[in-house]
Amino acid sequence: MVLVLIMALGSASLFTAGKFFQDSATEYQIAVTEGDGFRAHMLAKAGFTGAIGALKKIPEEVLYQSGLAMDPPPIPLGGGVIYYTLSPEDGKINVNSLVKIYDDLPNQRAMEMMSRLFYQFGIKREAISPIVDWIDENHQETGGGAEQYYYSRLKPPRKIKNAPLYSLSELIRVKGFDRKAIYESSKPKEFDKNNSKDFLTDEERALFSDKDYVLSNNITAYLPYGDTYDDRININTAPYFVLMSLSDFMTKQAVLKILKLKLQKGGYIKELKDLETEPEFQVKTSGELTLYKELAGEGTDVSGGRIKTKGEVYKISGVGIVKDKVVRKITGIFDLTNNQMLYYTED
Repeated sequence: MVLVLIMALGSASLFTAGKFFQDSATEYQIAVTEGDGFRAHMLAKAGFTGAIGALKKIPEEVLYQSGLAMDPPPIPLGGGVIYYTLSPEDGKINVNSLVKIYDDLPNQRAMEMMSRLFYQFGIKREAISPIVDWIDENHQETGGGAEQYYYSRLKPPRKIKNAPLYSLSELIRVKGFDRKAIYESSKPKEFDKNNSKDFLTDEERALFSDKDYVLSNNITAYLPYGDTYDDRININTAPYFVLMSLSDFMTKQAVLKILKLKLQKGGYIKELKDLETEPEFQVKTSGELTLYKELAGEGTDVSGGRIKTKGEVYKISGVGIVKDKVVRKITGIFDLTNNQMLYYTED
């Protein structure tokens, strides 16, 4: 009996010790992981801060023309890797511009642009109304839209925001939209097969790529600083489908001319006047205006026009990686003109 008792106590002690070491190893692994995560986070923060510094200190023209300043290569640092990306957001259509901030009414100019963009993606114009209803503060349904009555009947029910979107991901909650429509390609399956590039010039091949067929690369969502909003499109960064959405009279040839001018000027058009005398922008539009005057706003009652060349709102991402598997990311939308962060998140 004594021998059996001793053996039992030994086994219990061995089990207890094994369990202790197992728990200790787990605690150690957790501590290591948390330490690596903290280091990755600090690297991401350094990259994010570096990107803001580049925006503030480097002339925009140089940022565009150098290329590397917008998306520099990863840099080994502190036992990990750090990098950042800068992406101008005002080359896209801000869905919040569909509702005017100062009077809560639909913005007809923005709605027309969005309608032309949606048409190119095979989305009906009626899909704009639910976005307007989601953003505006009133509770009256726009034609084909949806207010709280619609969202309260969903399973599970959903609360309408009745306020601007802080990020594009919120659009998934709006009637008629889902992740696939926003973040997946809408490029027709047989497009490449039926549209050979063999006889195209280099500029024509560069007009658009596969990423242009993703809606999220053409639209954005951020709340502008203050009570004013500049809804002009930055032609230096606007993708093909956004440029085609600027006017009913916009043509593929006019978009190609913008691309050619950018290439001639090292990747950056500094003055809108560079477009004025180009034949593609001298075509007549409504009211006997030229396409240039319609877009630039010159000689019209449209303050500021529809286009600009200076980027003012940038999406910034700082990424830190430790041991090739621990990744932390910091993302923000920065208003360079007003030196304000419009959106910030950490992953």
